[in-house]
Amino acid sequence: MDKESNGKPAVILIHGMWSNQDTLRDVKEAFVDQGYTAESLCLPYHFPKAEHTEASRAKLARTRVQDYVAFIVEQVKRLDSPPILVGHSMGALLAQLVAAQVPCDRLILLSSAPPAGINGLSWSAIRTLGRNLLRFPLWTSVTEVALANVEYGIANAQTSSVQKDIYESCTYESGMATFQISIGSLLGSRSATHVNTRSIECPVLIVGGTADRITPINIQRSIAQRFGKQASLVEIENCCHWTVGGAYFPEVRSRIFKWLQGH
Repeated sequence: MDKESNGKPAVILIHGMWSNQDTLRDVKEAFVDQGYTAESLCLPYHFPKAEHTEASRAKLARTRVQDYVAFIVEQVKRLDSPPILVGHSMGALLAQLVAAQVPCDRLILLSSAPPAGINGLSWSAIRTLGRNLLRFPLWTSVTEVALANVEYGIANAQTSSVQKDIYESCTYESGMATFQISIGSLLGSRSATHVNTRSIECPVLIVGGTADRITPINIQRSIAQRFGKQASLVEIENCCHWTVGGAYFPEVRSRIFKWLQGH
């Protein structure tokens, strides 16, 4: 997957927690419709729940943020030219960590999880994570979400049918990665989620919903401040965390390609 003859860079899509490559199908279709070659990655051990075994859950539970980043970096290195990285939620944080290691054409961050140093433990985020935060030790467990978590904090601005579809497609997540992202704000530059923005030279688009409860809009504003003039921030009014499909995706899609045309 290399740069097309039309000059458009390849696109790599990175999903978030409790998700897999199918989560970003609407995003992938949008890029393909615009003439891009797009690949949606599946992070290690992010199988559907029904395909998991006790052994695979144990491996996932201990998978670190660094392991996810290393996996994505290898995919980027296969290309002949820097790609556009598009990430959602945890995937947007991973995209930043990857772009600090290897050159990228552009970064598109949808409802990004907070890098180290930005407090992500708001009451609404804690409520969305729910019982996962009571698991001990969290770094040796898998985490998962219930329908109530999706309805409250992930897709609160979506219809009940969309909420149900999201829940039914959710899988397990690494407790270790959940732990690393949750405590990142306390560790600063020592954290695995610390993003060295000075190492990222490409333009950055940050998209967030004003009704997002798990990665609230203040997190997106703080990320934009870190990148300074390098970043463009788009705030989608009344949109929740689910910026990759559902009711608000047409506006998200429009703003993405308007920005790409200008860069």
